Amino acid sequence: MHSSTSNSKVPAEWPETYWKRPIPTAHWQGVSLLTSLLVLFFMIGWETYWRLEGYEPSLEETAELWARQRDKVGTGKTDEVVYTGSSRITFGFDLDVWQQYNGGPRPISLPKVGTNPRPFLHDVANDPDFRGLLICGVTEVLFFTPDQAPPAWDAIKYLDHYKNRPLTSRSEYLLSMPVQSAMASINKEDLNLATLIYQRWLPLPDRKNAYLLPDWPPYFGRITSDRRYHMWSRCETDPVLQEKIQQIWLPWFHLAPPFGGEGLDHLIASVSEDVKKIRDRGGRVLFVRLPSSGKLREIERELWPREAYWDRLLEETGAEGVHFEDYPQLNQFDCPEWSHLTRGDAVIFTRNLISVLKDQS
Repeated sequence: MHSSTSNSKVPAEWPETYWKRPIPTAHWQGVSLLTSLLVLFFMIGWETYWRLEGYEPSLEETAELWARQRDKVGTGKTDEVVYTGSSRITFGFDLDVWQQYNGGPRPISLPKVGTNPRPFLHDVANDPDFRGLLICGVTEVLFFTPDQAPPAWDAIKYLDHYKNRPLTSRSEYLLSMPVQSAMASINKEDLNLATLIYQRWLPLPDRKNAYLLPDWPPYFGRITSDRRYHMWSRCETDPVLQEKIQQIWLPWFHLAPPFGGEGLDHLIASVSEDVKKIRDRGGRVLFVRLPSSGKLREIERELWPREAYWDRLLEETGAEGVHFEDYPQLNQFDCPEWSHLTRGDAVIFTRNLISVLKDQS
C-alpha cells in the first residue's frame, strides 16, 4: 500500500483551487517593520525591567572563557602569577590591586565556582613551562573531597574542553561577547525561562519524600572578561537576600561527611606531588584560606578542624600558606552571606594579603 504522501500527483477531478492557492496580498514590508519594532520594544522593556531590579551586564561562566585564560599560562617566566580555587577566591582576589602593588604581569584567573580546584592544580603542575607563583584558594568542603566526587566534575569538564576545543566554541564566544557585555537581561544563571517560571512565578512544592539536592544561590555576582567576580551591590545591602543565601549554604555544607582516612592520605600525597613538580622547576605554590563568617564558619570549624586539614596540608606539602584567622589585617572581614567578600572588602583583603606575603619573605 502506498502512503498518502508518496503520490505527488493531484487527482484530475480535484478543483484547481485545491492545489493552486493564491498568495495572500499584504503589505509585507510594513508587516516586517511592525514585527521588528514589536521585538525591539519587548527587548528594551525586558532589559529595562531587569536593570531596575539591579541586574548588571555579566559574562556567562563557560569552559571557553576559562580556556582562554588557561591559554595564557606557561610563559616560562618566574614572575608569572596564576590563581585558582573555588568561588571565595574569585570574589576575594582583586587582580587590579595585585598588579598595582606587586607589579609584574597581570595574574591569570583559573578558579571555578563550586568546584574542587585540585584538577586545575594538577594541570598547572604538569605544565613544563610554568615556573611562576600558583595561588590556590582552599575551601575545605570542596578541596578535601574525592577525585570522583561531584565537586571535581566541572573542573574535569573544563580541562577536557581546553584540550579538545571545537572551533564552534571559539566563534560562539567571539559573537556573544558584545551582547553579553551590553545586556543585563542575558543572564543564563538567574533569568532563564525555567528558573523564572519554577522558582519565581509559579514555584511548585517538592513531592513528598522526594530526595533533591539543595538549590543553588540566586545571582549575587557578575563576572568580567578576565574572570573576576564582583559581588552584586544588592547582596551587600539587602538583608533578605543575604539571609536567603545563608540558608542555602547550610544544607550544602552538611551534604556529605568530611573526607578522612586513607582517602585523605592519598589526597594530600597527590597534592604534595603536584607542589613538588612546581617547586622543582623553580616555581612556588601558595595556599590561601579566605574569610568566611557567621554560622557557616562555626560549621567549618566543627567538620574540618584546622589541625586535621589545613595544618596537615601545609606540613606535608611543604607549601606556603596564609590562613585569614592568623593575621589581624585579614580576619576582620564580615561576609554578608557568610561565605564571600564584598567588592570593597576584596580590594582591602588583597592589599593586606600582599603586605603579609612581603613580611614573610
